[in-house]
Order: sequence, then C-alpha cells, then structure tokens
Amino acid sequence: MSDEVVTLNVGGMLYTTTRATLTKYSDSMIGTMFSGHYVPTAFDQQGNYFIDRDGYMFRHILNFLRSGQLCLPQGFKDFDLLEAEADFYQVPSLICAIKSVRQRSFAATARHRQGFYIEILDFEETAYFYRFYSDPPRGINTELKNSGLVISGSKQVLLTLPLPEKTMKDLQIGESVYRTVNLSSTSCPRMAIIHHLQGAGWQLVMTSFSNSTNSDGSYMVHKYIWYLPVT
Repeated sequence: MSDEVVTLNVGGMLYTTTRATLTKYSDSMIGTMFSGHYVPTAFDQQGNYFIDRDGYMFRHILNFLRSGQLCLPQGFKDFDLLEAEADFYQVPSLICAIKSVRQRSFAATARHRQGFYIEILDFEETAYFYRFYSDPPRGINTELKNSGLVISGSKQVLLTLPLPEKTMKDLQIGESVYRTVNLSSTSCPRMAIIHHLQGAGWQLVMTSFSNSTNSDGSYMVHKYIWYLPVT
C-alpha cells in the first residue's frame, strides 16, 4: 500500500506521487490524510483526491516530502503564502525549514540595503516567551503578561518613536548602541505606532508568526521587521 501511486488535485493542479511520500511524516496533517485511517471526502470529476489549497505552492510542499530539503527558486519572495500552506499541512520540520530559509534570505537582502531596521514582537496570552528573548526587569514583567510589544533597534532610531520611557536594555556594539523597549498594551496603542511608522516612511519588509502551548501556558508571537531607507 505504501508504494501506491496517488494523484492529487490541489487547487486545480494535478500532482502524482506515492502514498509513502505523502505519509513520510506520519504526525503531520497530510500524513494523517493519507494514512488509511482518514477517509477523504472530496474528489474531482476524474476521481482524484481534491485538496482546496494553493496548487502552485504545493509543489514546494511535495518536494520537501520527497527529499527532506526545502529548495526554493532564486529570488523566491512568497514566504507568507508558503508558511500558510505549510501550517495547514502541519509538517513541523518543513515549517522550521521555511523560517530558516526566510531568515537567511532576509539577512542577505539586508546587507545590501542602506537604512535602519527595527523589530517588533507583538505577543498575547502569556509572557512565557520572554525567557527565550530577554529577561524583563522586575516590575515590568507583570504588565506584559496579557499582551504587549517588545521593540528593538538602534537607540537613535527608537528615540524618534512616540514611545513611553520603559527601557529594558541598552546594548553597545562598537560605536552603535541598540535598545529594547517593553510596552504593555495599555501604555502605547499598537495602531499609534503603526501609523507613526507609515507616516515617517518606514516599510514593513518581513512578518512571521509562531504559537506554542506547554506547561507554562500558551503564547502567540507576531514578529514584524520594519525598514527605514536612508535618503
């Protein structure tokens, strides 16, 4: 049964592979769909399995299932769409691979840009993830348990933003000084920051999302990278 040839219709595009390839990651959504324990309910007019997802992006999903490697064409930019598809099929190693390739692609592009960057982490539910990113000072952590922002970047740039003075850490590297600011959701509305960035000429160049649940609770983190060109 594992070497059974299967034809899929994904969003109108046909793909032919084997059941063994589709079930390579048995704990994934797509692995479960073709494990034999799940009965597909959608077929096209030719009797092929039908999945109502992006057909073009599925080629990258399928190639990863075949080789265990994420090979994207040069200049690939549809990372948001690919991440959304990978999240649907729930292949953990693929999701990690996309994030890794995306970060390398962004770093390579950033080296050729002249300007400033800031990182905004927008989180909800719990402050658990702070133990991965930083150690907030005593008295601030309690304000950030429900929701809030962590904004990091060049100190001279952050000083131009309409932020309350709640500075967590300054880090000096050579002649450059970087700053990280913790903000509770009540101390500075999110939209006020976004409107200021857009009005000042900042460009949103990268977004990502992650969530997790464990013994310390659940958390969701949205990551945004903003870029300000030097004129």
